[in-house]
Amino acid sequence: MRALHVLVTTLVSGCLAACSASNAEDFTPGATPEPDAEVVQDAQAPVADAMISVDAASGGDSEVCTDSVDVVFVLDVSSSMGFVLDKLTSEIGKVVTAANELSPESHFGLIAFVDNHALDASGVLEGGKVHTEASTLQKAFQHYKSVYTDHNRNPGDGPSGPDTQNPVCEENSLDAVYAAAKDFPWRATATRVVIVVTDDTFLERPDNYGDRDGDGDWDLTNFPKEGDYPAAWTLTETIEALKASRVRVFSFTRLKPPAMPALYCGTPRRLPWEAMPWGWSQPYNGTPPIPQATDGENFDVEKVKAGSLSLTDTINKVVVESYCRPPIY
Repeated sequence: MRALHVLVTTLVSGCLAACSASNAEDFTPGATPEPDAEVVQDAQAPVADAMISVDAASGGDSEVCTDSVDVVFVLDVSSSMGFVLDKLTSEIGKVVTAANELSPESHFGLIAFVDNHALDASGVLEGGKVHTEASTLQKAFQHYKSVYTDHNRNPGDGPSGPDTQNPVCEENSLDAVYAAAKDFPWRATATRVVIVVTDDTFLERPDNYGDRDGDGDWDLTNFPKEGDYPAAWTLTETIEALKASRVRVFSFTRLKPPAMPALYCGTPRRLPWEAMPWGWSQPYNGTPPIPQATDGENFDVEKVKAGSLSLTDTINKVVVESYCRPPIY
């Protein structure tokens, strides 16, 4: 049996400086508490000095970890999530730099979702599925904001798809996460991380995100108009796909319903308001949440919105902590 020892002597630029764990009052009953985060004083400390060694139990010889880094962003681009795309546009350079300090030529992907999803193809490798530079990611984030977020349009419908098309509050993160596991060209030697940002839970097959009134069809044309947006996968199937691909999921989601739910979404719900954390920080119908099931972690997206938790510094932190440390399922 081989024991993995990870010695991180210095971390990415400020990757923990703004990270703070959620207080107990941020959780609804049943939520999984988050550990306290440490604060790194040197905001410019490089990652390149991190020493990764693997000692064999028999003989004590060691080898240097040479994992590459693959990170896929799975982003809710519905009308309430423009602030995330703005933050990533302005700060993604820090994430790209930090990943490349761990391992040169890091790969990044982007899957945007609302009621359906699209794997972005504006990168430079693998038919556009892979980004290697901050500049192409910045263009992609702003593209999805201006074309989809600003018009309530579903990414899978393309830029000419119908607008104001979001009949229920729940968003189809589940199928987008499944696509990250199965459709992104993960490298065989990569540390694999998925970053999910959303503010609601999801539905499972055979439900339909376009069936506003739950009557089994989607023919209503008054606002918010219906459409055919079937859920393709179940939570169990999605977790199995992530585990098969050896992916860790780190999510930024709501930990509790809003104080005034009626003013929050503006469309009907399939699940109760209390279900908003299900699948992320709380179990979903008895199934452990995705981050817990994949050896990842969940963070409070409301703190990101308020500015008390840095999205990019937290991403850097979890990528560093995942590097050369295979998930334990």
